[in-house]
Amino acid sequence: MTEIRTLYRHALHYLGGRACLMLLGFVSFPILARIFSVAQYGAMSLVLKIILLMTVLGKFGLQNSVQRSYAEDGSSADPAVRRRYYSTLFFGAGATGALTAALFILVLLFIPDTLVSGELRFLLLIASALVLIRAVQPTLIGFLRAEGKTRSYNAVEISVKAGTVALACGLLLWWKRSLTVFFGSTMAVETLGVLALVYYLSRRNVLSIRSVDWSYFKSAAWFAFPLIGYELASVALDSGDRVLVQHFLGAQSLGYYSAAYNVSTYAEEALMVPINLALFPIYMKLWVEKGKEETQAFLSRSLNNFIALAVAVVCIVFLTSQDVIVVLASKKFQEAHRLLPVLIIGLLIYAVHIFLNAALLIYKKTAVMTGLVAGAFVANMALNIVLIPRMGLQGAAVSTLVSYMLLVLLMGRISFRLMPLKVGYAALGCNVLAATAVFFAVRPIEFHNPLLNAGLKAMLALVLYAALVCLMNPGIRRTLQRWIRPGAGKPTDNAPKLAARWEGR
Repeated sequence: MTEIRTLYRHALHYLGGRACLMLLGFVSFPILARIFSVAQYGAMSLVLKIILLMTVLGKFGLQNSVQRSYAEDGSSADPAVRRRYYSTLFFGAGATGALTAALFILVLLFIPDTLVSGELRFLLLIASALVLIRAVQPTLIGFLRAEGKTRSYNAVEISVKAGTVALACGLLLWWKRSLTVFFGSTMAVETLGVLALVYYLSRRNVLSIRSVDWSYFKSAAWFAFPLIGYELASVALDSGDRVLVQHFLGAQSLGYYSAAYNVSTYAEEALMVPINLALFPIYMKLWVEKGKEETQAFLSRSLNNFIALAVAVVCIVFLTSQDVIVVLASKKFQEAHRLLPVLIIGLLIYAVHIFLNAALLIYKKTAVMTGLVAGAFVANMALNIVLIPRMGLQGAAVSTLVSYMLLVLLMGRISFRLMPLKVGYAALGCNVLAATAVFFAVRPIEFHNPLLNAGLKAMLALVLYAALVCLMNPGIRRTLQRWIRPGAGKPTDNAPKLAARWEGR
């Protein structure tokens, strides 16, 4: 249970950081939307999307090698091995980021005006420095994550975001309302964040150009390279349907779909991102120190507990979808609430992949991960082409649900051949039954105020669901007992199989 406690402790730390970042986003979005014209805001969004794609190439997936190799090399008792790990990955990320940024600038300089306008070219040239900065930053902050320094990780993330919002909005409001000011402010703050992390690692004497081992970099890059395709395919899988909604149904429908998708993403990320950030370092450490069986047991318990939380989120979304859309996106987006339940189920099914790809990462099957996501993207596009003309926006939502389900089923089939996880299906049935009872109990309650309705119904549903699950699901109850009182709730000698089945162990 030590690893489970560590997982939830770290996940709560990351959840707090994620909540702060989301609040900062809520502050900056309305300010930027009011400062810039519609055309300027569109140009800013386009430049950031292009920089995001270039950053995926610049990172070269090395932030994944940081997590994969830390337990073996980064935490080694040998100072030379540690120095090789930190130095090679840091300077390697700098080299790939600088090369990508340089090639990007060359393309911009020679690409014809018919493809890129002069103003857009100018903004991209200014923002190209972000490719290098954002290629190095994930590797640097990944060191903190691998070391389990969740508070430091959050402090850096929040400080950079808050500094960017404060400097950019301040200069835009009181000096000059220009996109160059926005990108200049972003680059300045993010550069300071990178320099602060470099200084911190230098003080620990783990960065040295002489310790760079290019054969070690080659090994790390060989592991990480397929994940470039994985990241690009994930971005395409997440956003490709927007293009088809725009094509078939127009801008108004795209607005409804985007609002519902963004709200669903908030719910999914609030649950998945903190657990995902905490999960990887823990199971890699378990794999290195305790072996396959302990890693399987930990991932199985974590997966079953995650499913219990996901069922609660789905129940709450079914109860509050209309009110949540009105509160976050205004009444003009009210019709989008019909999409919310289908999208949130699809996104939470997708979130299960963080447990399934553990075996693929451990056994370095990164090319398989890329192929699976690319296949899900193709399936998503095909389903959208077929269903949107026939079902409208619900067709896009159903396509998302089916493609994510296909991805998880295929990934689970391959992953379980390497490291099968035990899912407590009886416990899952109890969770669904508890959620159904809560839905019918809370649904009639109305407070006639969207914010009050969403908040109180969500809290009431969560409390009732937790109580029912603890009563009906022996696995969850036993986990809580062990967490609160170590040694409690252990299966008796005459019923080990029953207890194991309920816990999914």
